Amino acid sequence: MRRSVSSRVRAASAALLVVAPLIAAVLPTAAHATAPADCRPVPAPAADLLHATAATERLGVDGTGVTVGIISDSFDHAGADAVSSDIAAGWLPGPGNPCGWTTPVTVVGTPAPSGSDEGRAMAQVVHGVAPGAEILFATANPETNAAMATAIDTLRENGADIVVDDLGLSDDLYYARQEAGEAIQRSVDAGVLYVTAAGNYGRVGAAGYPSAGFPIAGWKSEAYRPMPCPADVEAAALATEPPGASVDCMDFDPSEAADATMEIIVAGSPGSPMQLHWAEAAGAVDTTFAVVRRSPALGDAPQATWAPDAQRPVVPSGVGSVDAGPTATDVSIVRRTSPAAGTPAVALLFPAIESFLSIAALEYFTSTATDTVGASMIGHPADPAALPVAAVDATDLTLGFYGSAGPVTTFFGLPEPTTTTGPLVAGIDTVPISFVIGQTTGPGTFSGTSAAAPSVAAVAALMKQAAPDADPARLRAALVDTARPDAFSSPWPADLPAERFSGAGLVDALAAVTAVAPPAPVPTPTPTPAPTAAPSTPAPVADGPPARLAESGTAADAGVIAAGVVLTMLGLGILVFQRRRLLS
Repeated sequence: MRRSVSSRVRAASAALLVVAPLIAAVLPTAAHATAPADCRPVPAPAADLLHATAATERLGVDGTGVTVGIISDSFDHAGADAVSSDIAAGWLPGPGNPCGWTTPVTVVGTPAPSGSDEGRAMAQVVHGVAPGAEILFATANPETNAAMATAIDTLRENGADIVVDDLGLSDDLYYARQEAGEAIQRSVDAGVLYVTAAGNYGRVGAAGYPSAGFPIAGWKSEAYRPMPCPADVEAAALATEPPGASVDCMDFDPSEAADATMEIIVAGSPGSPMQLHWAEAAGAVDTTFAVVRRSPALGDAPQATWAPDAQRPVVPSGVGSVDAGPTATDVSIVRRTSPAAGTPAVALLFPAIESFLSIAALEYFTSTATDTVGASMIGHPADPAALPVAAVDATDLTLGFYGSAGPVTTFFGLPEPTTTTGPLVAGIDTVPISFVIGQTTGPGTFSGTSAAAPSVAAVAALMKQAAPDADPARLRAALVDTARPDAFSSPWPADLPAERFSGAGLVDALAAVTAVAPPAPVPTPTPTPAPTAAPSTPAPVADGPPARLAESGTAADAGVIAAGVVLTMLGLGILVFQRRRLLS
C-alpha cells in the first residue's frame, strides 16, 4: 500500500502554488517558441511523476540552453533509419521532430563498435522530461574504467553541463576509487553535475527461506575473522599451493560461535557470478585470498579459486552451476597465512544483471555491528563525487528491489575513507520507449536504474536552466533536500534505513527548480510627489443678505454648513457603532 503524503510535503506543495508565479517572472525565457508547451507526441510518464510537467507549465523551464551528456554502450548501432524514425515520432530531437525540437543528438568521441543502443533509450527519457535540452552521447565500450574515464572527459570537453551514465564496469574494485571516479571528480570540479545509475545488482530473499524479504545482494564484514578451515575446504585450497603453505578461513558467524561456510541458495539458473573483494590497495596487496565453494546436495567436491592477479584485491568466482534448483552451495573465504597477511575488510558480491533472480537465500542475512548484508553498489556509482539514482516503477510507484544499495566505504584513492550510504535520490523507471533494448523492433519498456538515472539528469537540466550559475553542489543539495520520501512504497523491511536503498526519496522537479531559482525581485515603490498648494485668494465680500440653500431654504454660512456635515456624519458613525455593539 502506498504511504500517505506527509504534512510537510503538503505544506511545501501549497507554498509552491504561491511562489511559482513570482519565480516564473524572473526565470530565463525559453528560446524555443515553435511548439506549444504541452506538445507531447509520445508518452512521458516520468515527466508527470517527477513533477517536471508542472515545473514547465508553472515556471516555463524545459531544459533550453542546457547540455546533457549520456554514457552507455551505444546510441545508433541499430542504424540511422532507427534514429530518424525516433525523431519523426517525437521520441528524440532532430530535424523533423513534430514539436520543433530540431537539434539532434550528437555522438562525440569514438563510435561504439557494438551495443544494445541503451544510450538511445536514455536519450528518449531525457527528451521526454527536458525536451529543450541538447543531448550528447559518448560510449564506454568496452565497459572498463579507462574507457569510462575517456568518455567522461570527452563529454566535459564538449560542453556538457550534466553527465549521466548507466554502466557497470568489468574492472571495478569495491574499496577503491579508480579512473572513472577520478574523471567524475574532474567534471564536478569543472562545474558538471554527474548523475549515475546506482546499479541493478539488488536481490531480495525468496519466499520459503529465513532470509525471505531481506536484501541479500551482498555480504561484507569490517574485518576478516580467522578460524580453522574444514578439512575438505583446506585440502581444496592447498591443492595448487606450494608445499608447506597454510591457510585459514573466514568466520561468517558474528556471534561467539564459529562457522567457516556461508550457505547460499541458487534457484534454477546456470548459477550466478560472485566476487570476493578486500580492503587493500591495488599494487600494494599483502594478503592473498581464495573462494572455495561446494554443493553437498550434488556431491560436488570443493573447488578453489585464488586471486588471478596477486596485486588486485578481487577474486572472480561463481555460485553453483545448475540447470534446475534450488540448490545449496557452501562458500568459504580462505586466506593464505603469512607474516604479511592482514585482516582487512572483506565483501562478497553477486554483480550480474542477467542473473539477478538466481540468488534466493543467504544463511547470514541480517546486518550486525560488524557485518552488513545487502550492500551491492560498487565502483563509480559509490564514488562520493557522483549522484547515484535508485528506481521507482512508473506503473505502481514501488521502489525496485533490483536497485543496488549501500553503504559502501571507499578506503583508497581519496584523501580519507568516505562512506556512501546508498543512492542519494530515486528517479522513474519502467517507462515506454520506441524499441526493445537490444533489438530493432518496438515499442518497448525501459526498466532499472538505467532508466531512472536519465530521468533525474533531465530534472537537473530544468534546474540548470533556471539557475545557470548553480554549481554541482547546489544542484545536488536541492535535488536531495526536495525529494519526496513518501511518494512510493518500498519492498524492504521498515526497520532498515531507507537511505540505503532510495536515498532522500523521489525527485520533485517543481520543488527542486523552485529551490535553486533566483528570488523574485521586490519592486521599489516610486514616491508620489506631494501636490503643491496654490496660493489662496481672498474671497470678495458680498453685499446684501447671506446666501440661501436652495433645497432647505435655510440661510447658513459655508463654515457652519461644513461643520454640520461633519457632526452629522460623526453622529451616524456613533449610532452605527452603538448598533454594532448591541448586536455583537
